[in-house]
Amino acid sequence: MIFNGVFDKFPNLGLIMIEGGFTWVPHLMWKMDQQYRDLRHEVPWLKRKPSQIMKEQIRVTTQPAEELNKKEFMSLIEQMGTDEILCFSTDYPHWDFDSPDRALPNMDPELKKKIFADNAKAFYPKLPKTREG
Repeated sequence: MIFNGVFDKFPNLGLIMIEGGFTWVPHLMWKMDQQYRDLRHEVPWLKRKPSQIMKEQIRVTTQPAEELNKKEFMSLIEQMGTDEILCFSTDYPHWDFDSPDRALPNMDPELKKKIFADNAKAFYPKLPKTREG
C-alpha cells in the first residue's frame, strides 16, 4: 500500500494493524526508507518517505506485547521517531490476552495515556454531529 501510492492517492486514509505486535516497526520503517532512497526512480509517485507515511497514516497495536523492559521499550519508540504509532490492545477475552496492568513496562503516565487512549482517539475521525447536537 505504501509503495503503490495508496496513501498519497488517499491522504485521509488511515490503517490500524491489530494483533501483529510492534517491535518489528522500526526495522520496517528503516528498510522501507532505505529501499525508497536506493530505488526512488521506481516509485516516482511517492511524495513522502515511507516512514513518514507510516507516522501519519498507519497505527499498530501493542498486542501481542513483547516482554520488554522500559529501556528497550523506549528505544523502540525512539527508533520509530514517534510514540503516536502505538495504540494499546488486549485481545481480551482470549486466554493469552495482554492485561493493561502487565502488558507494557512501567512508563511515564503521559506516555501511558497516549498509548492507552489518546493515540487512537486522535487517529479515528470525529463522528459527525447529529442535528440535535
